[in-house]
Amino acid sequence: MQTPRSTAPNSNYYYRPAYQMQPVKRQRKRKLLRALLFLSLAIGLFYHFVGLPGSSSHPGYSSSKKITAANTMPVLISQAQSDTMAAHINAVIAAHPELDIGVAVQNLNDGKTYQYGENQPFIAASISKVLTAVLFLHQVENGNASLTDTLGGSTTQYQLQQLIEQSDNTAWENFNSLLGHQELSDYANQIGLNNYDPDQNILTVDTVATLFGKLYKQKLLNGSDTKLLLSYMQNANETEYISASVPAGAKVYHKAGWLEDRVHDAAIIDNGKHPYVLVILSKARSGTYDTNAGKQVFADITSATAKVFL
Repeated sequence: MQTPRSTAPNSNYYYRPAYQMQPVKRQRKRKLLRALLFLSLAIGLFYHFVGLPGSSSHPGYSSSKKITAANTMPVLISQAQSDTMAAHINAVIAAHPELDIGVAVQNLNDGKTYQYGENQPFIAASISKVLTAVLFLHQVENGNASLTDTLGGSTTQYQLQQLIEQSDNTAWENFNSLLGHQELSDYANQIGLNNYDPDQNILTVDTVATLFGKLYKQKLLNGSDTKLLLSYMQNANETEYISASVPAGAKVYHKAGWLEDRVHDAAIIDNGKHPYVLVILSKARSGTYDTNAGKQVFADITSATAKVFL
């Protein structure tokens, strides 16, 4: 914070009388006029720089409380915007009866989450690799592990990068074995992911939104570890889903997951003003997943959210 400038008079400031000795009456009269002049000048300067008490319209008036409130007030979306977004997303879901689709949108300015479609547990595929990465970095912060430890023939930091950027399944198995399924389950419950099952690898859309939102707000890791993990998520592969439909200028930190019958993607999207989390989990109700149809679903839903937040 910048140190306020001193209001003390300059050391070179001084007053030197300009009048000569006068007869007593004239001298008293001049003194009275001079006093009135100085009083009038002082009052004028006071109201110019300070303003009337309680006045907020005067140019010299300022209120630090009001400025602080304006600068920290979260950017909210209106009910009309919420209704429009809901209508668009629900229309996309209804247009694809061949898919089970779950969507969660979390406004990171106020923490409000909007949920659409299925909120049943999905087999999360590689989405939950983010949870594994968070728990490992949490162990590092607690002094129980190090980024220079050896895992799978290389450092844990390299394995962590491969886990997120390349969605490396061998790295995932190595980390999950190192951490233990019970530890993963306990940690998930501790941070509010109550429906996570590491044995079945299931999550709901709102649980994924909670994980990503807490990560971005640094509620799970310290600043440097949060930045490290987000840098890997920013470079993560499979960018043809959510990332492909985010307008230019917004940063995307995401993790995709896929199996033969499903494609998921979850992302933190931030244009520097109105960050939000978007989670889309989608599964074919029968047979294999139609990737072309799926990409259109992701594009349409992402565009619907971008119109509101970006």
